[in-house]
Amino acid sequence: MGRAARAKKKKRMQQQLEGAGAKVTAEKPQVKRETIKTKKEEELNFFARAVKFLKEVKIEAKKITWANKKQVMASTLMVLVFSLFIGAYLGLLDVIYNAIISLLVR
Repeated sequence: MGRAARAKKKKRMQQQLEGAGAKVTAEKPQVKRETIKTKKEEELNFFARAVKFLKEVKIEAKKITWANKKQVMASTLMVLVFSLFIGAYLGLLDVIYNAIISLLVR
């Protein structure tokens, strides 16, 4: 929508409102001083938010329940066994495919 079309539309709306007895004013809305922040206030706000975040992290870290030594050892053993099994399986496939390719290349 072009500028002229917007102006026409605005004028029509004002005329309709005036015809209905509404008061039309062209005043700009008042901007509250509280909402305008200086750069220094924004920086302070940033640091205040950072401090608040770190305090919340500390509180949440206290809620963590860590695994005991027995659970950690069992999980580590399972990971090692599974890794060795997968490594052996892939090594076996490598040997088989090398044998097949060497037979085909001859």
